Amino acid sequence: MALKDAPIINMVNFDEKEAYNHDRPISSLIRTQLLHLHTAENLWLPPEDRTNININELHTEKQASEYIQRVTALLHRHGRRQQKATSRAKAHRPTKSAKARKKAASAPRKRASKNKSSGKKRGSRR
Repeated sequence: MALKDAPIINMVNFDEKEAYNHDRPISSLIRTQLLHLHTAENLWLPPEDRTNININELHTEKQASEYIQRVTALLHRHGRRQQKATSRAKAHRPTKSAKARKKAASAPRKRASKNKSSGKKRGSRR
C-alpha cells in the first residue's frame, strides 16, 4: 500500500480541565454502578453500618463519587472484620477427642442395599 493511500487522522486537542466535571449529570454507567453498590450495601452490611442514602437523589458526578467512596470503604472494613472473625473461628475449632476417633473407627460400616431387580424393565415383552 502506498503512503498516499494511507488514511489521514486528525488529532483532536484534549482539554484535561473538562475531562472531569463535578457538576456534570451522571451517566447510565455511573447510575448502574450506584445501583450495584447500593445492592451490595444492603445485602452485606448490617443496618447500623449502612449509609441510608437514597441513590435516586444523586444527580452529579461529585455526589456519586462521594457515595461510591463511602460505601466502598464500609464494604472493605466489613470484609476485613468478617475475614478476621472467620480466621479466628478456624483457629479455635475443636478437634475430635481420642475417644470419639476410636469410637468412629470401631463402628461397623453400613453396607449398601442390593437392588432386587435384575435390571430388566417391568412389563416389557419380547
